[in-house]
Amino acid sequence: MACASDSLSFGGLLGGLKRLFPPALLSGDGLERLLVVAERLPLCVIDRPFGFEFALCTEAADADFCVISAPGSSLAAHYIRAGAAAPSGSAAAALGACLARNARGPASFLAGRDGSIILEYDVPAHSREEPPPPGIFFVPVGASVDAARKLLDDPADTVAALWAAAGLRADAAELRQVERVYEVFSDAALVVQAGVLPGRPRRAVRLVVHRIDTAELPGLLDRLRWPGCADTALSVTAATNDLTSPGAVLSLDVSASGISPRLGLELFRPVQPFPVDRTGWRPMIERLTDRRWCAPAKAEGLRAWPRAERVLGPHGVYRVYQYINHIKAVVDHGRIVAKAYAAMVARRFDG
Repeated sequence: MACASDSLSFGGLLGGLKRLFPPALLSGDGLERLLVVAERLPLCVIDRPFGFEFALCTEAADADFCVISAPGSSLAAHYIRAGAAAPSGSAAAALGACLARNARGPASFLAGRDGSIILEYDVPAHSREEPPPPGIFFVPVGASVDAARKLLDDPADTVAALWAAAGLRADAAELRQVERVYEVFSDAALVVQAGVLPGRPRRAVRLVVHRIDTAELPGLLDRLRWPGCADTALSVTAATNDLTSPGAVLSLDVSASGISPRLGLELFRPVQPFPVDRTGWRPMIERLTDRRWCAPAKAEGLRAWPRAERVLGPHGVYRVYQYINHIKAVVDHGRIVAKAYAAMVARRFDG
């Protein structure tokens, strides 16, 4: 669906979907904060799935939020216009310039390597009046191994493109650490996302790495010089490996000083017959609750999330599909907390 104009707000549609949000996951002030961000975005957000990050260990009913902006898309054009109107040197100007460069053809980093951008908004942590710049994550358009290697196999090119997209100065020490991390992983491992979070106080490059042999995880964490307790990280895989896809998926924050103590272990279901399947996620949700990595109210909200509905919205009726993409267990200074990454797909219903 094309974006007819920026006067059609994504917030108008999202506000009409309030009843679809389980109150324990998103309601009250948390929902109102998210709608403030959504009002600044055009309706063409719905050309692609859009997502929510729910912290599962807290009672707060709020969420971070993300959208997908492919080079040459209507949403990319929105950010390009916003960047052109933003102050020179700002994060918005840098993002707009990045998307403009990548709309020009195969010589650009993303368009030339079949890449796209996920933009992640940290909604609960910032004021309504001045939302922070979004996190910027490069992801392959396709799900294949070849697609990921084509986009993210060169750490120097990847990091330079991320710095430019976020308006960050180059940092040789940070690049050296990212290159060192790439060298530690075996040829079988696969970097499937790389990103920066310019709105956060601590600068780092985040890498999401798939296809890690779980048996090699203790030695791998040692070679990465991760400053946390390996036994704590291994307790996550031991508690969930009967419910998840084979192998480990790591989320690492890499700064000029090395690997952050924060380590994410991303948990995917081995089989998901159809996106709105509720029953398949229940064993994982129960396991998280038993381990006290998920509050009971949040567990109830997660169980209610997957669904398919028809909703009256701007300019007609929409089919809305909700699904859970994955869970992330975050190990940080000995503590384990869980987050759920859930998505919505909204399409105009024409028949």
